[in-house]
Amino acid sequence: MKHAPPFPFLAGLLAALLLSASILPAQQPQNVDEKELRDWADRGDADAQFELGLRMITGEGVKKNLEAGVKSVEKAAKQKHLRAQHVLGTLYEDGVGVKKDLAKAAEWYRSSADLGFALSQHSLAAMYEEGKGVKKDTVKATEWFKKAADQGSPPSQTAYAAKLERGDGVAKSTAKAALWYLKAAQKDFVPAMTRLANLYYSGQGVPVDYRRAGAWYRRAARSEDPWASNNLAWFLSTCPEDNLHNGESAVLLARRALKLVAEVVQSDEQPYEMIDTMAAALARNGEFKEAELWQKRCITLFNEDKDLPEEDRKKLKDEFDTRLKLYQKATPFAEPDPKGEEGTEPLMEDTILQDEGLPETKPKKNTPKGGRGTVV
Repeated sequence: MKHAPPFPFLAGLLAALLLSASILPAQQPQNVDEKELRDWADRGDADAQFELGLRMITGEGVKKNLEAGVKSVEKAAKQKHLRAQHVLGTLYEDGVGVKKDLAKAAEWYRSSADLGFALSQHSLAAMYEEGKGVKKDTVKATEWFKKAADQGSPPSQTAYAAKLERGDGVAKSTAKAALWYLKAAQKDFVPAMTRLANLYYSGQGVPVDYRRAGAWYRRAARSEDPWASNNLAWFLSTCPEDNLHNGESAVLLARRALKLVAEVVQSDEQPYEMIDTMAAALARNGEFKEAELWQKRCITLFNEDKDLPEEDRKKLKDEFDTRLKLYQKATPFAEPDPKGEEGTEPLMEDTILQDEGLPETKPKKNTPKGGRGTVV
């Protein structure tokens, strides 16, 4: 089953932190009493120093002054203001207002991470994961992701689940991974929904359950994430359970995915994986000539990708060529039933079917119809 690329680590949090860390009332207008704020900052109030610094960095409500803003944030950070320490870490990591220094970024993240600040725990984990500013250490990365995950951070819960799923820096446990993905998915974190759906689809960590997989793919696809729409289109086109096929909806979703890539990601490039999905959707909808054209386009774009490892290239080439031959024979593509992992147990905490108003019992199998494909 296709799914979105690995989710990005947290970045660009200054604006969100400005709103959450304000010392003024939550419903304040954008204008701020700059004199009062500066008076409090001059008196050594860490909250005021932090807010003033952020406002000068972003130009929100005061005149933008990057250098002075960084100094004000640093004053607050030295008073163990956790958000200030985190923001200072991001400034050093990105080289904003200061010379880029990954080691200093890691130091500031650690300062607030040690005091329990989840955002910094996640950022420090990412630095250990990538070997940025610190020596690469997947075990330490996992430990810090777990600390942030325990505090309820959906990105950290998803990152920790991915470590458990792969057995990277921690003993592999797809069952535990599924549970952590569920925690984040129930907080509407789209990457977690996608990963959980994929586990249900493949029977890893949980029993194979196409209805739950489809329900999570569907919920994720309500977002503006182009890959979420692509995943649902692929599911509706190629699911091994034929009564879950819906070619007409799949085509619409595949088009939406490509549109979102252009609008949200702002990229003129169309990923060949999405072109492949469009071809599968068209074939499922009975539009085989169009499917053949899109599959040929997919293969052309795929051949232009020179960065793939040879083993992956051969595997994908065989898959794409096989699908093209099917469409040329007016036959849609469906994935085979997965073997699944032995000894898996259902996630009793997963209420996605009830939440989506779907029946608990498996629907009866439909008899495929001719024409433009099976649409249910």
